[in-house]
Amino acid sequence: MGREAEVAMLRAAWADPECHGVILHGDAGVGKSRLAERFWDELAAAGTQTDRAVATAAAAVIPLGAIAHLLPPGLDLSDPPAAFRAAIAAFTQGSRGRFVLLVDDIHHLDAASSTLVMQLLNARAVFLVATVLSGHGAADSVRALGQCDRLRTLDLTVLQPSETEETLASVLGGAVERRSSLELHRASGGNLLFLRELVHGALERGSLVRHGELWRLAGKLAGTEWLSEQIEDRLGTVSAAGRQTLQLLALAEPLSVSDLTVQASPTVVADLEAAGLIDVRVDGRRTHVTLAHPLYGEVIRARLPVVHRRSLLRSLSERLEQQGRRRRDDALRMASWQLGATGSADPELIILAAGLARHGHDYEQVLNLLAALPDTHRSVRTRTLEGEALYQLGRLSEADQVLSRAYPLARSDEERLTITMERTQNLLWGAGKSEEALRVHAEGRAGISDPKLLETLDVDQGAILVIGGQPQVGLQFLEAVEAVPEDRVRIYGLGMKVLGLGATGRTAEAIELGHYAYEEHARASTHVVIQHPSASLSALSLAYVAAGDLEGARRTAERGHSSAVEAGATQPAAWLAWNLGRIHWLAGRVADARRWYAEAFTVSQQRNIPILLRLAVSGLAAATAVAGDPDTAHSVQSDFDSYPEFPFLAGEDALGRAWTLAAKGHLGDGRAVLCQAADRARANGYRTSEMLLLTEVARLGGARDVHVRMARLADRCDGPFAHARVELVEAMAARNAGALLTAAERLHGVGAHLLAAEAAADAAGILRGSGSAREATAAEARGIQLSRYCQGASTPLLALATAPTALTKRESEIALLASSGLSSKEIANDLTLSVRTVDNHLRQVFTKLGITSRRQLSQALRQK
Repeated sequence: MGREAEVAMLRAAWADPECHGVILHGDAGVGKSRLAERFWDELAAAGTQTDRAVATAAAAVIPLGAIAHLLPPGLDLSDPPAAFRAAIAAFTQGSRGRFVLLVDDIHHLDAASSTLVMQLLNARAVFLVATVLSGHGAADSVRALGQCDRLRTLDLTVLQPSETEETLASVLGGAVERRSSLELHRASGGNLLFLRELVHGALERGSLVRHGELWRLAGKLAGTEWLSEQIEDRLGTVSAAGRQTLQLLALAEPLSVSDLTVQASPTVVADLEAAGLIDVRVDGRRTHVTLAHPLYGEVIRARLPVVHRRSLLRSLSERLEQQGRRRRDDALRMASWQLGATGSADPELIILAAGLARHGHDYEQVLNLLAALPDTHRSVRTRTLEGEALYQLGRLSEADQVLSRAYPLARSDEERLTITMERTQNLLWGAGKSEEALRVHAEGRAGISDPKLLETLDVDQGAILVIGGQPQVGLQFLEAVEAVPEDRVRIYGLGMKVLGLGATGRTAEAIELGHYAYEEHARASTHVVIQHPSASLSALSLAYVAAGDLEGARRTAERGHSSAVEAGATQPAAWLAWNLGRIHWLAGRVADARRWYAEAFTVSQQRNIPILLRLAVSGLAAATAVAGDPDTAHSVQSDFDSYPEFPFLAGEDALGRAWTLAAKGHLGDGRAVLCQAADRARANGYRTSEMLLLTEVARLGGARDVHVRMARLADRCDGPFAHARVELVEAMAARNAGALLTAAERLHGVGAHLLAAEAAADAAGILRGSGSAREATAAEARGIQLSRYCQGASTPLLALATAPTALTKRESEIALLASSGLSSKEIANDLTLSVRTVDNHLRQVFTKLGITSRRQLSQALRQK
């Protein structure tokens, strides 16, 4: 996995008659041997003559020991030159063609074998495929090969994060949650050998589990015992002083060179670097030292006695206290070391350290630090910090309890404002209780008299209304949010305003403000304790979607999600995963949509983000249904009604149910669900959601029922996506093939490929029905071309529009119901028709499709 470019280079080398071989260099575990063997096997399977040798340190003491089995029997080694000539003749005689010799760990090759291999290369008797372990380039055998200008070298490096994720998905047979994939990548360092052992260890311990459609880590990551033993063997070769230096780094990395050399001599540090056990990196004016691999720290800490651990932490703390705290994170380091060494620390230091941990989005660390704080030092500030950390970790009830108990202790308007906003955000974004958030907001407002702070509190009310089902009213409260002086409140309000503008169809304003909001957020995050800047990218990506720049939305959401996962910002990561699912859904990439909706649902369940559950599971079900698996789509929604209903983007949580019904042939029921959902969106003021849902109604055969309403929305929603969807629905309603083809190209231009494919397919059906065979063929070909972007999507329009003769709306409904396995009586009950009417319609369908039985119906509807 992840070696496509290297495989191509190997094949190019083999195809070059002037190339005599390839040498693969790399660290242990990066996959040198596996790649060499894969290439060697490929050549052998093609009929090439091959053989191999494994050079080892043990065989190196025996002349020709590694390749003795390749030599002709009875070879007289008392005369080496003559023996070598005979060996070369044996390889070159006859019509055997190029002979491929694989030598693993060629740096262990003895001098005689190395000389013979060089002579075989010079005689063009063999094509060499060899591997060399990094750090052994000075070996005689490797130096000799380096003088051959007809050999190519290939340096293998560790996997990149995306390659690790791809590898894991392939091995496990399903997508892996991004956070879990990143954790495995960090722990393995991208080393394939380490990654394999970590995966096996996690599977054996039950800490790597399948949750719905995703694999995720549900416990502490640990490799196999074999891996721990291998690492311990390597670490066991260092001196006692080196061992203690490694232990210090395992507890406190990164350490500066100056700090480390106080505890260990420069010679010891230099020896450890030379042995490849530590990394020394220059960062501006500072030089940091870390362990060379994350797993080294895991193994060292696991085997470190408690008393010795405390002694090391005490020495680190004392050293830092002597030199004084000079860096911003020194307080956090000192507090952590003091607590680890003695179980207690200076209370003021703990409070300072907790604030630093919060700034770094390490909420578990915040709670661990505050748990060590004496009751005498607990204040409104520390309780607010604790409440926010609990909220970010999904412990919503505990968060509300802590914050509600803190409010009576507030002694100033500023403290009451802070607690009120923290509590309303927990209730709104965490628990999804917008009405309760408004009640708490009103209580907080009643306790504040400062006019300036009351203006600031308008931001809180505006945010609640934008998300809670009154976006246009909320935007009025956020009208002057750019002028709010306090960074944290202003940035929160800017994000909410971007969401409100996008959701009400003012997409150009939303995008412009979204860029400004992110820039402000990124700037302030360096000095203000605030939500991670990826939250602003989430709002911006939604604005891009509403406007119709789906590619811009995808890039923005991918960037935000990666940074959120990297920083451990769970809530923005969950929303951005849902954003990505929605983006891919609108683009028609149903497999990608399914993967990202699954991630959003999994994270929301595991980290208790109830506000997102309905939207995530609905999207997952819709993507699964359109991917052709309605039964799974139905089962995914089994707990849907138990998830809290929330006004934001009202109605979009009905997509899953509607498309599951449609996939089973119940188009009328699907349309009814969507129409009710669109009414909810309109009642709550979310115009872009209403337009999305009305478009879905049209896709299921209801264009004539919604086209007037769509046209009215077009006057209130800007951006190319809105107007392209209106054109699509109007063309569907008018049964205008030319207008449908024009709409198809507009939709393709904004990246909505499935809508575009359906428009072209619908046009093909209309043209075929009117007898325009040539135009119908061209439209059908365009529909097929556009559908290739859609990862196997299956929708009623794609299925029905390619019938030899166009089906009527009623025939389409009956055909889909019959193809799902329903009897004529069941269809009649479902559509309130007589059984005879159903059978008559089915006969017409069979005639138009050129089939004779229900058994052929499903296949006929899928044919392109």
